[in-house]
Amino acid sequence: MYYMKGKTLGSRYTILEEVGDGGMAIVYKAKCNLLDRIVAIKVLKPEFSEDEDFVRRFRREAQSAASLSHPNIVGIYDVGEEDGLHYIVMEYVEGKTLKQLIKEKSPMQPMEVIDYGKQICDALECAHRNKIVHRDIKSQNIMITPDGRVKVMDFGIARAATGTTITNTGNVFGSVQYFSPEQAKSDFVDERSDIYSLGIVLYEAFTGELPFNGQTPVAIALKQIQQEPKSISSLIPGFPRKLELIVQKCMSKSPNDRFQNAKELKSELVKAAACPDVINFKHMDLDHTLVMNKIPDNHDNTIISEFDNSEEINPRPKSKKRMEPLKVIGIAVALILIFAIFSYIGGVLAKKYFEVPETFVPDVIGLTEEKAVEKLTQEDLKYEIERVNHDSPEGQVIDQDPKPNERVKINSIVNIVVSRGPKENQIPLIIGLSEQEALVSISDNGFEPGRIKRENSEEYPEGIVIDQNPMDGLSLPRGTKINFTVSLGPAAKQEKIPTVIGRTIDEAQKILKEQGIAIGNTFKKPSDAPENIVIAQDPNPGTLINKDGSATVNLTVSSGPVELKKFNLPIILPADPQEFNIKVIISDELGKRTVYNRKHKPEDSPLTVPIEGAGTINVEVFLDDILYIKETY
Repeated sequence: MYYMKGKTLGSRYTILEEVGDGGMAIVYKAKCNLLDRIVAIKVLKPEFSEDEDFVRRFRREAQSAASLSHPNIVGIYDVGEEDGLHYIVMEYVEGKTLKQLIKEKSPMQPMEVIDYGKQICDALECAHRNKIVHRDIKSQNIMITPDGRVKVMDFGIARAATGTTITNTGNVFGSVQYFSPEQAKSDFVDERSDIYSLGIVLYEAFTGELPFNGQTPVAIALKQIQQEPKSISSLIPGFPRKLELIVQKCMSKSPNDRFQNAKELKSELVKAAACPDVINFKHMDLDHTLVMNKIPDNHDNTIISEFDNSEEINPRPKSKKRMEPLKVIGIAVALILIFAIFSYIGGVLAKKYFEVPETFVPDVIGLTEEKAVEKLTQEDLKYEIERVNHDSPEGQVIDQDPKPNERVKINSIVNIVVSRGPKENQIPLIIGLSEQEALVSISDNGFEPGRIKRENSEEYPEGIVIDQNPMDGLSLPRGTKINFTVSLGPAAKQEKIPTVIGRTIDEAQKILKEQGIAIGNTFKKPSDAPENIVIAQDPNPGTLINKDGSATVNLTVSSGPVELKKFNLPIILPADPQEFNIKVIISDELGKRTVYNRKHKPEDSPLTVPIEGAGTINVEVFLDDILYIKETY
């Protein structure tokens, strides 16, 4: 692998340091210079970068996974290639993998595992709703942030890896321990396979060990298909039965016997978390209860007897008499009969096992690759796949050999030709072009414009393309939509509105004019302030406005003090036995206001309410919110 530290990929991502080395890729911490943020970059190892089919599938699936937006899924930002290096740019997550936490805390407390399990279910539900099956759920692919947030990784790589032969034994070994039986048999895979793998993750977290182990991936795969795991309660006495049943259902050999979706599984985990025996269960010292787990895998094949090396007790002397002739003849006849019987049985068995049954080749043309493989497998036929560019949708079978309905032996090979989709073109670089130039470039290269966003940019002038997705350099089918972002130019500069309250109207006009702010409406209002003094402004002082000459400020100016009028308002209440709410509202040069609001009984009549106002005073009296008196003074 190349020395990467300090290298810049895509003229945008500068590698800072290596943070992980996995089965198929090396992960680096990097800085996105365009958006000024830290990202993670996963660079494929050379043995995968040189496989054209794998790289093409990897790009497509990574871009599909990039459409997933969920707080429990590691976001994918970009996919690219440079100098033979194929990479994806992802959200950078601080924290540890669940595998690391299991090793540190093994076994983990049930309530903590339930919390992680619910978040993984949320991530899978989002992916499955978008028709994406992860296919490689394992504790190594689950990040836990310091605040307990789950982040599921590697949706793109997991799916891409299923489309090619992977020779990286370490990676296969790590994944096959979490494979569903249908994955181990290369059968049809759907979202229920992710449920099985999540069941193994839960088993591992609850117990501190994996349910199936072996010396080779094949040995482990056979156990996934044929064997049942040890019950959790046999490993951890007293373990809550509710949780054990949930894990057992996740790990059912038949997909139909499992939870059918992540939402169902999460619902059961939520119910389990409310059970007292789950809440109160705490792991104690397990050194003694787990001692049997340390016995080697092959212990059941070797039984050691304490008498193996002892002498035989009270041995009987062996007879040395010669056998009589009749006995010899009888034994010979018996042997001949036994040989004849076994010869007959052998012939019958040979005929049974060497006369291979036949079947008819099903018609798989027009089906998806997965459906075709499923149909061939149901007829006990094997298959080989050839991929070619074709106008048919990618992944659709366009031809087969032998042809449909031909009679063949079971286990025969059927060659199917699968479309790679239309011939691919290379995405052009449109960043730096004007919007119109970008549209022409997209069309000339056989692609279509997608979503166009517009946002401010300090770097690019208005009308220039500042970002694109997919990025340039990717080879994608003709007609693919290219989304891009167009600059609106620098954001408008802003400043705070100055305070002019307390200034004369002339002083206020001068201050505002110096800052390019116009005076809008001016209102006169009596007040204790001298005449022509500003007593209010709108917007308020300190409000941010664009410094482009478009802002205006409305001013309220004092008309000077006013002489107040005072008088008593008499109110005669109706002769009604019930209690009334009396409210008095006045409006004058000082504004509109409520001056009285109380409850009274009829015997309180007449009432006297003091009134104080300026200029013409309009008085309204309400009896239980109904207008009762209206006068002007």
